[in-house]
Amino acid sequence: MARTDGSQPSNRGSIPRGGANMSILSSIIKDKYLFVIFGLSFLILLAILPFIYFKLAGGENFLVIHFDAYKGIDFFGDRLKVFGILISALAIVSVNLFLADFLYNRERFLSYFFCFGSFVLTILILIAIGVIISVN
Repeated sequence: MARTDGSQPSNRGSIPRGGANMSILSSIIKDKYLFVIFGLSFLILLAILPFIYFKLAGGENFLVIHFDAYKGIDFFGDRLKVFGILISALAIVSVNLFLADFLYNRERFLSYFFCFGSFVLTILILIAIGVIISVN
């Protein structure tokens, strides 16, 4: 329905459709703590990639993925399983990055929680892959 008085309809209650101040990851880039910690998480995960490739390049045999002290070796896998661990970690950190950006203006504490949770996950993945490589 057109307005005859020339006024614009109000935007009250509508969802913002973007603009100059809304871009993807703008909140993360502006906050130096979030930017540095998420950057370190991605750098560590990307640094693990050639480490896996070169250390496990020669073997076509099964790799020990999980060892239990009571039962012994209970999960074998190949190189693709180890790369799957890394790809899963990259996916989780990416989702946490977008959630932290989405929640930054609403609840900043959750953004920091997702950020440092991603960093802890990255360190645990680094340790797990290091153990898998050292055992094999």
